[in-house]
Amino acid sequence: MRPIWAVYKRELALYFQSITAYAIMFGFLFAYGVIVSSNVANISVYNTEVAGDVQQIALTAGDVLSGSMSSLMFLLFLIAPLLTMRLLAEESREGTLEVLMTLPISESRFIIGKFLSVWTFYTIMLLLTLVHTFVINSITPIDSGLIASAYIGAWLFGGALLAISMIWSAITDDQVVAAFLSAMTIILLLLADSVAVWASGQDITTGAGEFIRELGLQAHYHDTLLEGVFRAHDLMYFILLIIAGIFITTRLVETRRWRAN
Repeated sequence: MRPIWAVYKRELALYFQSITAYAIMFGFLFAYGVIVSSNVANISVYNTEVAGDVQQIALTAGDVLSGSMSSLMFLLFLIAPLLTMRLLAEESREGTLEVLMTLPISESRFIIGKFLSVWTFYTIMLLLTLVHTFVINSITPIDSGLIASAYIGAWLFGGALLAISMIWSAITDDQVVAAFLSAMTIILLLLADSVAVWASGQDITTGAGEFIRELGLQAHYHDTLLEGVFRAHDLMYFILLIIAGIFITTRLVETRRWRAN
């Protein structure tokens, strides 16, 4: 644990010393503030228009939270690559990665320490968005179960995307390329639900639609956790993505160390 802790402290300190990291955090929080304000305004207008119409269901503060978190998770296709692009790519380009790999620490602990640092930074960003939730909740109560499932899901959702993005940071020395490839990978996972709808309508792909849907991100967050529904299946999906991302990144770093020797 000591090697992991050493790497973790070093990397987390670098985030809080980076102007870029603060800019990413500001953009993340500013975007969420705009999203929440827009959703509140739209739902207020909608509820005013349907007032007195028994055939229309008024939207609630829970809908504000669900809609806002859904939009925020989509924005992670930009945030996750930006947070992880320097983790390995920058050190590889500057030659410091080779120096770090000569230290008496296993590749897996090295990668786990780096991953936990970026996940911690993301967690802090996510927790800061609770300010909006608490303000809305003070005006119109939101179901506590919905808040818990939405934020736990968002925490795991972000962790999974960070783990996936780390893979590309380990593959290339160029931070921009790493960020671009990470974003494209995340977009594919986000679009899996749309592809599943198309595949379900094809006679030659019986059962393929549901399989593709289960591979995507939306089926495990937007349709369940974001609706206040906890399923072990969904939690395991994100945990396995995190484990797979760390495992693949570790193997890539091991290959680099083997080539260097």
